[in-house]
Amino acid sequence: MARILFVDDDPDTLETLTAAVSVLGHQALLAKDGREGLFIAVEQRPDLIFIDMSLSDMNGLELVKDLGRQNITSHIPTLMLSASPEMDVSEHAIAAGAKAYISKPVRLQSLLDAIQKYTDHK
Repeated sequence: MARILFVDDDPDTLETLTAAVSVLGHQALLAKDGREGLFIAVEQRPDLIFIDMSLSDMNGLELVKDLGRQNITSHIPTLMLSASPEMDVSEHAIAAGAKAYISKPVRLQSLLDAIQKYTDHK
């Protein structure tokens, strides 16, 4: 079972992602903004982190960079989520340190593929 942190300011998205990973046999950790996400990542040390591009308190790219600068969280794979249709969003996400970019709405198969690729929990 992987412990997966979702950082998103949309409660409906958090609810949907929690249900999806629960069905897949994993545990969801939830944060409603970047500060809470950083705190939970440091305290709980999840196996994988999904971060929305647009958070209420900061840009998701800032959070990816903050996580990468901290010794305690720099090894945790981060993936950027966004509903933005802009092509350069994925390039910015990778440049900031994210392992991948996933478009919203997130399909269950995309979620499963990411969990398998970036954790040891199949």
